[in-house]
Amino acid sequence: MTIPIDAIDPEAGYRQWVEQYLWHVDQLPNVVQAVGTIAMAPQSLRAAQLRERVSGGGFIDNMPVVDGPEFRNAAAVWHALRAYLNTAASRLGVEAPAIPVMLPDEPDVARQWAFVANEWMAAWVEHILSWPDLAEREGELFRLIRRARTRLDTGTVRRARPAVCELCGEAGVTVDWEEGPDGPALIRACQVCHHRPGADA
Repeated sequence: MTIPIDAIDPEAGYRQWVEQYLWHVDQLPNVVQAVGTIAMAPQSLRAAQLRERVSGGGFIDNMPVVDGPEFRNAAAVWHALRAYLNTAASRLGVEAPAIPVMLPDEPDVARQWAFVANEWMAAWVEHILSWPDLAEREGELFRLIRRARTRLDTGTVRRARPAVCELCGEAGVTVDWEEGPDGPALIRACQVCHHRPGADA
C-alpha cells in the first residue's frame, strides 16, 4: 500500500504538486511547435517545406500536415490550454493571455504564444487553490501534454537543475512525469548511472 505524500507531509505534497505543474507547463512550447513536422519526415526539415503537399491519393508523402497525428496532438493540447486559461482567469479574477482560438499554422507563432501561457501559469501557480473545475481542466491539459510529448519525442525542458545522485555522486538526478495506469507517475532517475532514488522504498 502506498501512502500519499500529502498524508505524511502536506507541505511536501504541495511542493511536489507545484513541481509537477511547472514541469508540465514548461513542455508547452516544444509540444505545440511540433505542428511543423510529420512522423515520416526527417527532423531537420523545416515546417515551410512540409506545409505544401501535392494533393492526390492520400499517401503519407502527399498528406497535408494538418491531417497528421502531430497536428492533432498539438491541437488537442492547444484547445485544452485555452480552456484552462479561461477557467483559471475566471477563478483567480485576473486576465489571462488571450491565445488564438485555433492553433497557429506557423510553428514559431504557436511557440511564442505557448511561452506567453507558460510565463502566466508559472507566475500564478502559487495562487491556485483546490477548485474542482480548474483541477479537471488541469488534469486534462497535463494528460494531453504527456501524451503529445511521448508521441512527438520533443525532448524535455527542465526548470530545475539535476540533483546529486546518492549512488554515483554525480549531479544527474532528474524528475519527469509519465502517464501511468492511475494518471501521472513520478519518475526520478539519474541520467548518469540510471539509479532511481526511492524506487525500492
